[in-house]
Amino acid sequence: MKNCPKCGQARQGEEFKCPKCDVFYSQLDEILFEEQQKQEKNSLKGRLNTILAAKDRKQAIRNEVKTIWKNVPLKTKITLWTIFAFVFALVVSVL
Repeated sequence: MKNCPKCGQARQGEEFKCPKCDVFYSQLDEILFEEQQKQEKNSLKGRLNTILAAKDRKQAIRNEVKTIWKNVPLKTKITLWTIFAFVFALVVSVL
């Protein structure tokens, strides 16, 4: 779409929204914008910005770690715990 459906202003570049009235040019643009926002939020930079913007940064870090741990597959969790137990057993046996 080349013009805003609400005010008729010409589209500039690859913008998703009209800069004048803040309306999406089409439904596809709205979906693409939401997907882009979701990807930015889930990126490392987005997560760091969330932590830095929070008032209680320690709690924000805890929340991010919990979120990441929830999304880790079960096989990966089992592998990590096995490695941790093996290293712990090696350290204890040496002492």
